[in-house]
Amino acid sequence: MIDLPKYQKDYSLKKPILFDYEARKPKIDKMIMVLSNERILDNGQCKLAMDLGCSSGLFSESLAPYFEHVIGLDIDNHALIKAVKDSESNNVSYMTGDSMQLPLADSSVDFIICNHVYEHVPDPEVMFSEIYRVLDTGGVCYFGAASRLTFVEPHYNLVFLSWLPKWMAHYYMRLMGKGEFYYENLRTYWGIKKLINNFSIIDYTLSIVKDPEAFSARDLIPENSLIEKIPLFIWKLFYWFLPGYIFVLRKQEN
Repeated sequence: MIDLPKYQKDYSLKKPILFDYEARKPKIDKMIMVLSNERILDNGQCKLAMDLGCSSGLFSESLAPYFEHVIGLDIDNHALIKAVKDSESNNVSYMTGDSMQLPLADSSVDFIICNHVYEHVPDPEVMFSEIYRVLDTGGVCYFGAASRLTFVEPHYNLVFLSWLPKWMAHYYMRLMGKGEFYYENLRTYWGIKKLINNFSIIDYTLSIVKDPEAFSARDLIPENSLIEKIPLFIWKLFYWFLPGYIFVLRKQEN
């Protein structure tokens, strides 16, 4: 049995793409378009935003024009040093912290980004209970989630890696020279939904597939590509096997 570390500290040292603004920009634009469609960014009542797993701060900085204060939180000190160094926004601050123990008061945050973070956290149920706790009533979480049933695992680009039992995935990683063990814990669509069942959920996944231009999703569905020609009913039919999902989660009154 391989003893996994509690957290993937200094994850960005293994994934320099996290520092690449041009590579990350399509994902940032997609988030902004989804939030604009939900009229979240033009709500004058939204004062505090938090970016969980902020890494080098690219998403955090994108929120600066829309909120009075943005907090980027991560356990990756290497990435946070770069985030602070590169920041050009006086209303964005960064802190080292654990997403399972958020250092904020109950109902104190208006908006949270949780984009492709859940699979890196030792206990994502605890993380989402913390997200729920700190969000104000009516507050929103933008949640991007990769699926376990994706054919090509997104972190290591290995076919069917996330489908395998852990012991076999560790061996596969070593065999392919990708590392000593497979840390990430991806979930199926049903497992993801279980994580977020305390929230009111708006699923943007198929809306983005249907109109990639409107949601700045050409990184996922290139114009005039074969994938763009797939009819929507096929996407719906194989929805459970999509590589990832995008949700807007809202905390309702109890």
